[in-house]
Amino acid sequence: MFILKHQDEDIKFSHCKSGFSISDGKLYLSIEAKALDEDAFPDSYLFAVDGFPLPNGLDNQSINISTNPNDEPPNVYVYTSFHACEVEAHLELKVHSSESIELEFNIISEDVNYYNEKAKPNPFIGIAKLSKTELNKLWLPVKRALGGLYGHN
Repeated sequence: MFILKHQDEDIKFSHCKSGFSISDGKLYLSIEAKALDEDAFPDSYLFAVDGFPLPNGLDNQSINISTNPNDEPPNVYVYTSFHACEVEAHLELKVHSSESIELEFNIISEDVNYYNEKAKPNPFIGIAKLSKTELNKLWLPVKRALGGLYGHN
């Protein structure tokens, strides 16, 4: 279970789909989650890391990544009821094998309910096990010519 910590109330999410891929020495990963309460707002949470460099290959590490102002890799994305413009992600990567990783995350983005002086950052926290998958099977909100297009399938 994942939790979106909001000032009004915490919103609990279930893990729907996730994965990671390594291409040209860069990490790509995505997590898709759905709110447990069908009346919750937002009702879904999508997170992606796009092209984080791994100069030492896939190993246990802490990753801190923020929105790239040039909107190019490496970058991080959050979609809820809107596309978050400012995202800061703190990730703890634990490698179980070349095919499986565990990701502990604290992803901070804009308030999902307030757009005025009441707005406060919203942390999204949790732990997920991700399996290696093909790059084109990951949810990534960008399209590039990496031997084809990729995105949500």
